[in-house]
This record gives sequence, structure tokens and C-alpha cells, in this order.
Amino acid sequence: MQKKEKLRIVIIKTIKEIKPLFLIALMFYGLSLSVGILIGYNKDIKINLTKLLFLDIFENNILTCSKALLFGIISFGIGTMFYVIYNGITLGYILASVYNSYGWLPIIRYILPHAIFEITGFLLFSSLGYYPLKVVYVISKNSMNQQRHSYIYLRGVLFLIFLATVLVACAAIIESLVSYYA
Repeated sequence: MQKKEKLRIVIIKTIKEIKPLFLIALMFYGLSLSVGILIGYNKDIKINLTKLLFLDIFENNILTCSKALLFGIISFGIGTMFYVIYNGITLGYILASVYNSYGWLPIIRYILPHAIFEITGFLLFSSLGYYPLKVVYVISKNSMNQQRHSYIYLRGVLFLIFLATVLVACAAIIESLVSYYA
């Protein structure tokens, strides 16, 4: 089997394995987003557009994603859950408050263009924060050869970290160049 074919198989297996963890992160994010919207429903917020550089935005976002990943690994997903809930509530509050003060236009112009990439990247990092639970579950079932599959896990996890980082970088580019001038 060629190297490219092996890598493709590893990527597909990893995506299949991470899917339930991604759905868990998405569920927590969606529920907390709803809570944030309810909290910010009758609040007004003043928008103060500030032009930030790509590196500042990327550094902030990748630091948040890294914390969600690392605290999740250390705490077997509990730290990740708190980061997902906090970020969801915060975004929901901001969306509701901005809508109450200015309507849909600022959300569509300034938040939505980069939020799709940023949230997806954040949820991928968060999914990986739940990954130790998956590994413990698989090992406890003793359903696979641990040494052989730890290599596959590592390659797949590294690919997902790379993909999530690219998504966060795309979000930072859009936020620094497009969202501000929209």
C-alpha cells in the first residue's frame, strides 16, 4: 500500500472515530449558545470596532483552542466541557445583545464571516480534548492491539490538530482583513 493511501485511510478512520466526540462538543456548544442568547435577550451592547492584526487574533484564538485541548486531556474532557460551555454562552450573549442593539446587519457583516471557521476549528480542538476518554474506553474493551493503533491515533490526531489550526488561521485572516471592512 502506498504512503498516500495509508495516510488517507488513517485520516478517514480518525474522522470516523472523532465524529461522536465532535457531536458531543457541538451539542454542549449549541446548548450553551442557547443559554447565552436567553441571558442576552433583553440586553443592549455597544459595538466598538477595533482593527486587530492577524497575529493578535490568531494568537488569542489558538491559545483558547489549545487550553480547551490541554485541559481536556488532563481532566479527561471536563476542562474541555467548561471551555465549550463558556465560549457558547459568551457568543450567544454577544449575538443576542448585538441583535437587540443593532439588528442582524452587524452579525452578518462582522461575526458570521469568520465565526464559521473559528467555531469549527474550536470544536475540532475540543473534540480532541475528549479523546483520552475514547482511548481509555477502547483500551478497557481491549478491542485492539494498543501498540499498532497508538501510531494510527497519533497520526490522526496530528492531522486533526493541523486541520483545526488551519481553520482557526483562516478565521483570523477573515476577521483581520474582511470582517473589519465589511
